[in-house]
Parts: sequence; structure tokens; C-alpha cells
Amino acid sequence: MFHIKKLGIYYGSFSAAAENVEFEPGIHVLLGENGSGKSSVLTGITGYNPHVITVRELELNNELIDKTADYISYLPQQNVPFQITVGDFIKMTAQTRPSQKDVRQTLQKFGLEKFQYSSADSLSGGEFKRALCAQLHLENKQVMMFDEIEQGLDINYQHLVMKWLKDISRYKVIIIAMHDLNLALRYADTVTCMKKGTLTEVKVPVKEVTERMLTGTFSREMKIIHYEGKVIAVS
Repeated sequence: MFHIKKLGIYYGSFSAAAENVEFEPGIHVLLGENGSGKSSVLTGITGYNPHVITVRELELNNELIDKTADYISYLPQQNVPFQITVGDFIKMTAQTRPSQKDVRQTLQKFGLEKFQYSSADSLSGGEFKRALCAQLHLENKQVMMFDEIEQGLDINYQHLVMKWLKDISRYKVIIIAMHDLNLALRYADTVTCMKKGTLTEVKVPVKEVTERMLTGTFSREMKIIHYEGKVIAVS
């Protein structure tokens, strides 16, 4: 159980906050317009920018945590590749040294086996995004957060990555800020909406997402279709 007891971020012209939100194992998606505060909440949780954080109290399994690096993996929107091999890159942040078998299986899982000895900075955007996911897979932390995980991935690899997250979400807390609404609705367990730095809807089960909720979140009329057990949003 990951508990945001209190979180406040203040940039001077913009503020965002979250209070008393508990996330169980599963995929929890943050939705909102550009500038709604999704990224601010994720980076605020990490504590990486302390000068903009006004309050930050987090618990993991009922224990207060401060330094989140031991417990939380975070993949922001922008990442810089290193001039090392992909095989070395994916294991560089692992908490315990992975075996060659683990590295090989992880490369295969993300369709990267042919790049094992290639330099990470030679990969395309989508290939590097998959290498980053492989790196977080080997980190094996209890909470994983992603900002626009679908960015740069083609449709096949979007589903590959989301199916990976769905599988491990049985025993990990996964929090993702997403823009692809229908990809989010297909894989999420709950949806949390943000508007101008405020959580307007918190942990709504996907099957309970309403047209009113999405219309208010995106300031655009939205329709919902239920088809073969899936929730599909149409604007």
C-alpha cells in the first residue's frame, strides 16, 4: 500500500496538491489536460525538486518514507541516453547484480535482444523507451511511476509495455500519467483526474468512469462506449 498523506507543490504561478490518497497494487492512471499538474505530482512524490515542495508526507506499507530511491522507480518524459551498451544500460540501476540470464530474458521481453551490444545513444526514441522500461524492470522496486509511458512507442510496443505493467501490477503499485485516453482505459484499474493542480476525481474504477467526468476533465464533450467488456472514449 502506497499512501500519499500530504503533497504540495508551488511554482509561484502554479500549485498542485494531493492528500490522503492510497494506492494498492494495480495500474492507476492520472488523466488531465496539459498543465493540469500530473507531472508535478509525480516529481513531487520523488522529492527530486525540494525547492518547489511545500509539504510531502508519504507512507509505504504503513511506514513513513523520505528518500524514495530505494522504493520508487520513476520514468519521466525526457531521458538522456548514455554511451554504453544497451545490455549494460538496463542493469546499471538494478539493486542487486542481475545474472546474464536475467539480462538476456529482459532484453527479449522488450524486443531488444539484437541491441544488447549496441550503444544506448544509437537507439531510436521508441527503442530507448523500451530500454528504459527494461531498466526499471530489473530495478524491481515496489512502486513504479511513469510520465507519458506511451510517448514514442508504436501501437504494438504500447501494448507490449502495458501488458508487462498489467502483469506486474498484481504485486506492484503502478502510477502512470497518460495522454492516450483509450490506452489508459483499456489497461487501468483506476483513473484519477486532475484539473488546475487539483485531484477532481480520485481512484475511480475504469468501469465507473462517466462521460461527465471526462468532459469536465478535458473541457470537451466526451462520449463513452462499452464494447466487449472494454470502455472506449470518443470525443
